[in-house]
Amino acid sequence: MSVHYHKRVTIIPRLVHLTINGHRWSLEYGSRRAHAVLGSHGRREASVRLPGGFSWHRRSRH
Repeated sequence: MSVHYHKRVTIIPRLVHLTINGHRWSLEYGSRRAHAVLGSHGRREASVRLPGGFSWHRRSRH
């Protein structure tokens, strides 16, 4: 059995969150419809949800 640690801290309610686990952290900002994520290992993500069930998602490592 393994043990995992995961903590989500709200910096600005409904806008900016910091997520921390055992080896990584990530900063997420934006709303439900459009948000971006910056991660500790160079991960960057952005996504937008559009009406009608369409969405756009982009991941990169820089």
